[in-house]
Amino acid sequence: MVDDNDNSRFRLTKGVVILVIVSLLGLGAVFYMYTVYVEDLQYSSLPEISASDRILIVSPHPDDESLGTGGLIKKALEKNASVEVVMVTTGDAMSPEDFKKYLTSTNNANYKGTIGDLRHTEAINAVTALGLSSNNIIFLGYPDGSLKNLLETNWDTAYKRTSGSNQNDHSPYNFTYEKNAPYTGANVVKNLEQIMKDYKPTIIYYPDDGDDHPDHFATSAFVRYSALQTNYTGKSYTYLVHKGIAWPSPLNYQPSRTLHFPSELAVLDADWYSTSLNATQEAAKEKAIKAHASQVTALRDLLLSFIRTDEIFATYHKIDIQKIGSIDSIWTTLPSSSYQDVKNDDKTGLLQKGDDLSAAGVAYDDNNVYLFSQSQSVNNGLGYNFHLRLFNGTDVKRVDILAKNGKAEYQTLAKNSITSNQQPTVTTKNSIIVVTLPRGLFNGTKYMMLSTDMVNPQNNGLLDFLSYRVFKFPDQIATADNSLFGGVTSEVAGFIVNTNPGVTTAKQVSNSVTGSKSEVGGNNLGLVNQEESQDILSATDANF
Repeated sequence: MVDDNDNSRFRLTKGVVILVIVSLLGLGAVFYMYTVYVEDLQYSSLPEISASDRILIVSPHPDDESLGTGGLIKKALEKNASVEVVMVTTGDAMSPEDFKKYLTSTNNANYKGTIGDLRHTEAINAVTALGLSSNNIIFLGYPDGSLKNLLETNWDTAYKRTSGSNQNDHSPYNFTYEKNAPYTGANVVKNLEQIMKDYKPTIIYYPDDGDDHPDHFATSAFVRYSALQTNYTGKSYTYLVHKGIAWPSPLNYQPSRTLHFPSELAVLDADWYSTSLNATQEAAKEKAIKAHASQVTALRDLLLSFIRTDEIFATYHKIDIQKIGSIDSIWTTLPSSSYQDVKNDDKTGLLQKGDDLSAAGVAYDDNNVYLFSQSQSVNNGLGYNFHLRLFNGTDVKRVDILAKNGKAEYQTLAKNSITSNQQPTVTTKNSIIVVTLPRGLFNGTKYMMLSTDMVNPQNNGLLDFLSYRVFKFPDQIATADNSLFGGVTSEVAGFIVNTNPGVTTAKQVSNSVTGSKSEVGGNNLGLVNQEESQDILSATDANF
């Protein structure tokens, strides 16, 4: 018989052992997380800035300019370079109720402005700490937390927020670049393009499209779009702010450490750069970050963890589209005109088989253009979207394809959407899904932006996505005649520009070509026959 004291000692010993094991496992997890985030990628030194440089910093929110490029701004000004900062939103997603609580907690209850007004002031104080003035910062005033909506679904129809302090469909601020700017994606790029034309930057710094924040993803796409449209030929670098739950690592104030990209990003098609900061530059960056007091209060550890002895950046090159013999070659080896995604980065946090996209790209042969994506396995019950922007040197056309249940359909999401009466086809094999489109649809296209995503069709919930990349078409396609960009002929009247958004299927587009009309939600789309569509195309083209 064992007495109670022996049982107590046994329970105590057992508890200690369990505690030690749990502690070791915890330390192991922490060590693993740390090594994942600090393992070195291969960095090159960021090229030196000269006095002749004109640097444009594009920031989704007030504070991103300081977190991602604060030290670089200070360094550039020391070289007598010119620096301009563009603030895409004013960071006004906080609700009036939460803003009131914040003001009370900071003994500032008598403040009469909005959160947008406050963050406008904080941004000016931040860039002033870096050596700029209020004349060097441009506020566009677009809605915080909604830039992805403007990029994807509200390109030319105004978006109105239903939450936060700014529940408008246009900029309500008197300090913005364009007064009453409508909340559309088209207006964002209109502003950015005009700024690029006027300022004539030699270097652009903008958010990395692998950033976890959708506003950063969207801003990255807007900048690339605008750079292509303005024929920008200077240098460009991306900066990262949000990635995972433990980056930067360690996630606290460590001013003597260096900054490292998460090693998981090594699979991306990027070149990595680092620039060192001296004590003066780092101190200026710290002062700038702390000027965003409303954000430091809420996210202190995250923001202060960017105060390091260096800053890091990435570049992405245009991808030349590969010609292949036929679709069959895609099944064995993905074409060189593909790019990879970070593994196990599904957006639900509940990774299931098939939910994780791993690669995407585009290829062509004599007759077709092939869009493809790769995942752990193809699930026909999910929706696979391909989003394309086609640049011909004058204007931009848009193609959006949804593949689901072994079929594909065009989606008309904007006035510049184009479709074809030749329905796209879907082929799947192993872990790859391929959408085949007629090559003639791309004639005259010099560059294409491509993004893919995977959604749950039941609620359109995003499961995973691959960010936009810029692809370069070969000369035989880029210089080929296309009725969309020149005179329309009956032989190619199957390609039409949709001046009335709402057509969502290839079947509806086919009906339009034969003269029938469709209605969506009771609105007559005014779709016309071949002869009528020819007149519309010629008139529309003349306006570009």
